[in-house]
Amino acid sequence: MKITILQQNIAWAEPEVNCSHAGKMISENPGSDIYVLPEMFSTGFAVNPKGIAESNGYSLRWMTRTAKATGAVIAGSVATEENGKYYNRFYFVKPDGKYTKYDKRHLFTYGGEDKEFTAGDERVVVEWKGLRILLEVCYDLRFPVWSRNRGDYDIIIYVANWPASRKAAWDTLLRARAIENQCFFGGSEPCGCR
Repeated sequence: MKITILQQNIAWAEPEVNCSHAGKMISENPGSDIYVLPEMFSTGFAVNPKGIAESNGYSLRWMTRTAKATGAVIAGSVATEENGKYYNRFYFVKPDGKYTKYDKRHLFTYGGEDKEFTAGDERVVVEWKGLRILLEVCYDLRFPVWSRNRGDYDIIIYVANWPASRKAAWDTLLRARAIENQCFFGGSEPCGCR
């Protein structure tokens, strides 16, 4: 399986610009089975989702079209509004248009994400090409019990918007989750975080 981790500079609150840029990077790197975009790839990471979170599904429709066009999975998180609540939602979109969603469980309390967003409560494992993949978002990385391998996955994919000042923690924790769970991992974050 070939997984391409896409890192991009994100234009603040500009889904059309960010989706276009991500599409260009995907077309410049053909042949992957999965393309992984950063956390809130279409808007930039926001702890205050008002005016940024999508209720119209623009980014999900773009992900669906791109998955179909490339024959690959498109994965990344989007600030989403649904029924008056906000979610940091990780979409795993397959080429046939079907998708799985995972709502970030561990909201970043130090930044205030928990004040506006609703935490998910489901552990989500999706299958693709014979492999089982655990979906996680950013701060979930700091909670090893949440990602404990129960024999139910082969790979963890983290999408994040990790700050540059915590680069050492990001690198160390990614490796720790892989070692303790005896699995592969992939982690994507925007360019500006490094």
